[in-house]
Amino acid sequence: MLLVASALGACNSVDRFDTKGDAAYCGALVGAPFQEGMLPQQDRPRTLNLELKLDAAALAARADNVSLFGQLNSNDAEFGLCAGMSRPLFLASPLRSMPVVDNDPISLMEFGAGRDYNVMAWVDSSCQGTLLAVLSLMRNDNVELRLFKPAAQPVEGAPPAEQPGFGLFYLDRRANGCQW
Repeated sequence: MLLVASALGACNSVDRFDTKGDAAYCGALVGAPFQEGMLPQQDRPRTLNLELKLDAAALAARADNVSLFGQLNSNDAEFGLCAGMSRPLFLASPLRSMPVVDNDPISLMEFGAGRDYNVMAWVDSSCQGTLLAVLSLMRNDNVELRLFKPAAQPVEGAPPAEQPGFGLFYLDRRANGCQW
């Protein structure tokens, strides 16, 4: 816990990432062939947009067992993996911290230059279970979000909803939220 507290108290404060009011981080799934399992079948739109709201105070205090520090929304209720239930993949889905990870060497992970902080969290989807989220707070004030969707080894030809998935999102801050 001391390591996280001292890292977050450094000169690059997480306060600048707070999304009070209507502000949000917005962005789309980066298109890449290795990101299957996050998008529906080929006959539907091949996009997934996310809105991320962050509570900087809760993020900084996660070492004190504050567990919720943000939430995700997506725009895919009509065409995404949960469309059969008329739900988006994420609907006010809370980002839950993993305080135990903050005391493990994995909390010191680095993804290269340009990142101030990397945080691991859980996020529950509307129909795909719990996903692992790796949030990178960037020096340019943007956010990278990596989502990992676990699943059992699928049979050949299984639909995307039954496949493991990975998605990378580049999110930029917008004062008036995401306009989908």
